[in-house]
Amino acid sequence: MNLARLEAFISVCTAGSFTRAAEQLGITKSAASQHVAALERELGVQLLHRSTRSLTLTETGAALLEDGRALLQQAQRLAERTREQTAQLTGVLRITSAEITTTWVAPVIAEYARRHPGMRVEYLPSDRLVDLVAEGMDLSLRTTGRRDSSLRAVTLAEFEVWCAASPDYLRQRGTPKRLAELATHDWIAFTAIPHPWTLPTRDGQDAVRLQRSISTSSTAGGRALAMAGAGVFAAPRFALDTDIAAGRLVRVLPTVKLPLVTLYAAWPGQHEPPAKTRAFIELAKARLKLAGGRSPL
Repeated sequence: MNLARLEAFISVCTAGSFTRAAEQLGITKSAASQHVAALERELGVQLLHRSTRSLTLTETGAALLEDGRALLQQAQRLAERTREQTAQLTGVLRITSAEITTTWVAPVIAEYARRHPGMRVEYLPSDRLVDLVAEGMDLSLRTTGRRDSSLRAVTLAEFEVWCAASPDYLRQRGTPKRLAELATHDWIAFTAIPHPWTLPTRDGQDAVRLQRSISTSSTAGGRALAMAGAGVFAAPRFALDTDIAAGRLVRVLPTVKLPLVTLYAAWPGQHEPPAKTRAFIELAKARLKLAGGRSPL
């Protein structure tokens, strides 16, 4: 189907006349009429009933109008994405993320900068929840469940939550074998989560009520406390797997399926992100997919 003819048909239907449609398209009335007539010949159907005073859609024309609008919008979006891919991105991209994610955000930023040399990136790692609008940020990468209704967000990946403790702590206190046994252990909690804290399984069939002994406002702080022998700590897999592999931490209750944590990218406003932001999001998605839930280094 010729899209120029389809666009002329939709414009005529929307404007209600060939004259107004031609003005909107920047062509002559005769050309607009010829486009619609050619589309009817191409499809082998009549789309419009024409009279000296009015235009009326046929039943077939009404069906084409609805589907044609969607098709034309899709074609326009495809053309825009293609132009953006070939055009060099320029400007500044300001990103924030939690401190614990710096080890995988940094390589994504480095690759982004190599792919788009016209872009300058400003990176603000912070464990506080940054106000994107007030601080002029383009993108936030977070695992927190707290969402601002003024932001749009897209899921980047889901991660398993692991529990871990130091070898010394487990030698002194014993290794828990069942979820319920965590109630007798020292628990390193997040400050923002109300006390007491309940740790459920993914299927909701089991849960344990935990009593915090120490709390922290950051995942990095909790991981450091766990390595120092302060207690058991739970965090996304990517925050713990390197230390577990190195023997600084030991994963406990590996068969217990705790609720997944969603890593998402959020940006200000209620519309689709601009090309510079979308390019970073797609790159982050690709890197996380390759990592398969591990720390994507």
